[in-house]
Amino acid sequence: MGTFELIAASEEPGTIGFPEQEGLGNDVLLHNARWFTKLRWIAVSAVILAGLAGRFAPALFRGIGLIPPVGWPWILAAVLIAANCLFTILAERLKDESSQSAIKATIWLQIVIDLIVLTVLVHIIGSTTTFISFAFLFHIVLACIFFPPQESLLVTVLAAGLFSACVVLETSGVVRGGGMVAHAPSIPHSGRLLNLAFAGTAVFIWFIVWYLVSTLSEAVRRRDRRLHAVNERLMKADQEKTRQVLLTTHELKAPFSGIESNIQILKLQYWSEIPESVRGIVERIEHRAQTLRERIREILVLGELKSKSDAKLVLAGVSMDSVMETVRENVGEQARSRNVALDIEKPLPDILGEAGQIAILFSNLVANAIQYSREGGTVTVLARATQTNDVVIAVVDRGIGISDEALPHIFEEYYRTPEGARCNPMSTGLGLAIVKHITRTLGLKVKVTSEAGAGTTFEVTFKNPDSGTKKEETSCQTSRSLMTTWD
Repeated sequence: MGTFELIAASEEPGTIGFPEQEGLGNDVLLHNARWFTKLRWIAVSAVILAGLAGRFAPALFRGIGLIPPVGWPWILAAVLIAANCLFTILAERLKDESSQSAIKATIWLQIVIDLIVLTVLVHIIGSTTTFISFAFLFHIVLACIFFPPQESLLVTVLAAGLFSACVVLETSGVVRGGGMVAHAPSIPHSGRLLNLAFAGTAVFIWFIVWYLVSTLSEAVRRRDRRLHAVNERLMKADQEKTRQVLLTTHELKAPFSGIESNIQILKLQYWSEIPESVRGIVERIEHRAQTLRERIREILVLGELKSKSDAKLVLAGVSMDSVMETVRENVGEQARSRNVALDIEKPLPDILGEAGQIAILFSNLVANAIQYSREGGTVTVLARATQTNDVVIAVVDRGIGISDEALPHIFEEYYRTPEGARCNPMSTGLGLAIVKHITRTLGLKVKVTSEAGAGTTFEVTFKNPDSGTKKEETSCQTSRSLMTTWD
């Protein structure tokens, strides 16, 4: 038995926006701003651990020639905690729709405060007697990834300026030199010039790292912008192709309607006069015309759904009982012709959605279930509630089923499984593509469970109806108690 889930579009990874200015889109920048706040808690934890180690295990530091940290870790941790709480509040207030300048201002505030705190930490641990100064590289590298070269260079200059000022102040005696090294190393680099040379080497390495990372990041951004431009051109070409196909398809409706009308005239007025051999030809023409008319209808439905995909849909309470009456009317003749019973649970729970599109969705699911059921079988429609009180409507059949290999492809346009092609050679392969488009437009989930030869279950999950209006809430709660669970 295989299972496949069609995930709602809102839960899929979003595409990066490409504004006119260089750099990443708002959604990515906002994600980075929030990610910084989470990462900062790790730094806070490290400082607190250092303070605890200095308080309860000072011998560990003395054993390797370091002065145990006392006092300063708690002050730095308090500053970082207060700053990070502020940053978290600012980041949570921002939305994807916020201006890029507002999002960047939040990130820049975090970077400036971080660099100042880091400069104090470098002074305490030892600006020229340890390699703690290379901690500045963390912000430089991140700036190269998040910002265009000009802005990342500004971060590098700011870091270099703070570190250089720290070293100059220490070397000139304005600020008392810090450091956790208990005994100066034996190598003679404690003089002023050597200290400045040591600091200068660190700054030089920072700029080299900035150049390499910013160049690579800019190349990636240029490639992303080119891909975005190509993708836009492809989308426009696809839209034009779809428009031409729909126009041509719409023009074909009239000829096929004419063919079917003339066939009906032949059957009503001249059927008895037509030889038996010719009747067979006419019936084949009628069957083919009906099949092509159905294909035209599905192409037009899918095209109309695509053309409306950018429009804002207002979700409202939908009576699934009313929807299923429409579905029964749409597929009733098909069910009777195949001697398949349609068992729809009543009452079904109300849901939030758009009635017209939901009727199209379930008409396609139920029609498929009937088509691929065995004659004399039953197609069942029933509902249940999830643990989060979302509503799941299922369409269950005991027909030919779908193989595990075919499951991931069944929602592709014009795709037909080998089993389906043998059972229904005239299938268009568009029914489930229509289902996919509607579910993504409405933000739904579809789960397919199937076993070849044993049947298929399509489960459509609607979001919690309690998020709707008070009236919808009452209707949903009344009907939820009537929902059942299926195998």
